[in-house]
Amino acid sequence: MEQNTKQKVKLIMVEEKPYIVNSEVPQIGDEVVVTVGGQYPSLVKIENQIVYDLILNKNHTLTQAFKIFMRPEYIKFTPEQIEKILENNGLMDVEYDGTKYNYTL
Repeated sequence: MEQNTKQKVKLIMVEEKPYIVNSEVPQIGDEVVVTVGGQYPSLVKIENQIVYDLILNKNHTLTQAFKIFMRPEYIKFTPEQIEKILENNGLMDVEYDGTKYNYTL
């Protein structure tokens, strides 16, 4: 992410761990969070074209794949902050100031 640019991101809980995802189109080799109808989040590695086509097939309208922006080990939110973010449907803005990421609801 370039310095001083804002981006919309979303916090999704996978197996009780927070992942921050964005709307970039995933590529082969990426690990993504996949949901079905906005539920049942799971981690999937897009290992090849077959997996890519299955996840991103436009005929599977309920399936969504979100590129991982930040993994749980780098997320420093408190449980209270996570709860507040999830009350906002997990949506927030992120801006990189050159040294750290700043998040706003």
